[in-house]
Amino acid sequence: MQSTPLRPMGIGRILDRSFQLYRKHFVALTLIMLILFGPFYLLQHLLMYQETASSSASILDQIRSGKSLEDMFGADSYLQSNPAAQDPEFIWRALLLMIVLVPIMLLGLFPASMASVVHLVKANLLGEETPKVGQLLKKSFRRFWPLAGSTFLYGLIMFGLYIGLAIVIVIFAIVFALGGSFSSAVGGSGGGGMVLTILFFILLGLGSLFAFAYFCIRWSYYLPFVALEEESIGLGRSWKLTRSSFWRLLGMYVVLTLILYLFLAVIQLIIAAVFGLGLWAQLLQSLISILVMPLWYLPYAVSFFDLKVRNEGFGLEAMIEHTISSSPYDKSEELEPFDPFDDPQPINLDKKE
Repeated sequence: MQSTPLRPMGIGRILDRSFQLYRKHFVALTLIMLILFGPFYLLQHLLMYQETASSSASILDQIRSGKSLEDMFGADSYLQSNPAAQDPEFIWRALLLMIVLVPIMLLGLFPASMASVVHLVKANLLGEETPKVGQLLKKSFRRFWPLAGSTFLYGLIMFGLYIGLAIVIVIFAIVFALGGSFSSAVGGSGGGGMVLTILFFILLGLGSLFAFAYFCIRWSYYLPFVALEEESIGLGRSWKLTRSSFWRLLGMYVVLTLILYLFLAVIQLIIAAVFGLGLWAQLLQSLISILVMPLWYLPYAVSFFDLKVRNEGFGLEAMIEHTISSSPYDKSEELEPFDPFDDPQPINLDKKE
């Protein structure tokens, strides 16, 4: 397979390349996600599902039978129709899910599935033969413990950051509560001081969310380094790799989140309206989530190699070979159409920090 010269990509081209890879390798990606996450979702639903009157029928059937929205979704009606939620056995099953299955998913299944996607994307970008599903999983689980350890460290850091930001917000709330009101601190009075207080906490919350997103993105590209056996942890390399690309990556994830969440919300509403909220409907929703899951992973993997191109000259050797081997008069080489989303930023070959 002939390799295509790599060059920096903009948001639109990264997402477009991701959707192309999704269509091209749909079967392989689906099999990977089903093998890894299928048993987890099945056990989750078997542990947590409780049959109720409201979940056994579809929303359309309940509306035709004359039930109101309060009857179908009200908290009181749910507690009355689902007393198993207060059953000790149900609580133990919930604890089993949170203590055993969720850590396995976060520290084992998630890193392994992401590593498989990284290997698949690398093979396609470099024009190599795409590994089979078994080979991708084998490559991923060969680095299982470094992937699990680095993911645990990343999660621990982000959890500590989350707790730290929450403590800051609580401290400000206590200070304002003990000091009377924000209006007295700024010399205001009446409703104006209350408005300023609310505005201040809104800005504080948005600032905390931005700070969390900043560090989350800057450290999040550790996993491909570990999967490709370039690092044992990869957090430092991730911080260096994303040093000038935060806003572009944030924009990409915002656009991707809006697209996928809107799609999943519509699908879930359709399933609930037609099939209700029973076990089979929940399994169908999980299957849809598994089918969509690669669309979360592919932009991450493609953007990682885009960052490598920008900062480390990844693929430069293949580009030089392609330039030397291609004749300037070779009409078989079609020029790529102009992409308005492409970022013209040149490749940075200076590896000095």
